Amino acid sequence: MQDVLIERRQVVRIHLDQLERSIAPRAPREGEAIYASIALRFLMDDNALGAVANEFGIVIEIDVPDFTGTPLTQAIVFAAGGYPYGDHVTEAYYAYRAAGPQSPHRRQFEENLKTSPRSPSVKTLKYTKFLATPCLGFAGEIVDRATLIRYIANKCGGAHHHSSRTKFDAIDNRLTDIGHGLRVRGDGISVVFMETLGTAWFLLQSPGVIALRNTLASGCGP
Repeated sequence: MQDVLIERRQVVRIHLDQLERSIAPRAPREGEAIYASIALRFLMDDNALGAVANEFGIVIEIDVPDFTGTPLTQAIVFAAGGYPYGDHVTEAYYAYRAAGPQSPHRRQFEENLKTSPRSPSVKTLKYTKFLATPCLGFAGEIVDRATLIRYIANKCGGAHHHSSRTKFDAIDNRLTDIGHGLRVRGDGISVVFMETLGTAWFLLQSPGVIALRNTLASGCGP
């Protein structure tokens, strides 16, 4: 029996390097986001990144915006932000249904705005919990990072998304609506691609990922 053509740890290194290239431009575009989604999809599926990190005794923890207590399900549109793009760090974006001064919903509207910080604090999460954090929302439906990765990788990269066609169609419709409707950052790039790039950026800032990349690059390990 021959050995595998290429070891998983080497493939993980290749995909982490691809993420680095994807976020390298000062203002990356759709092309970089698509390649980032494909790399993220591989690292996520079958826990490839986590398994290789575990081989070296490396724990991967990631700092990510904390939306605890934020009424995301009340937002018409939401985008997490918190990553650099161009010459600035993107802010969180929220759009709530406006209520007039005399509306019975005015108090709730003002409370929603007050509890929706543009620059939220961050929390540190293990890799799998990071993938479950919210990054987009539309009409109260929240999209986590794992779902976003699979959506872009499927629609633009050919990766299989979901065994249920019905569930995929619902996700497709939701993210297509967000993607067409929200281009608040960069020079016209859809927020769907922006949040994909942001997910890649957050991951690469992890001290555990940095340590793993250095270990893989040096050829060290068991």
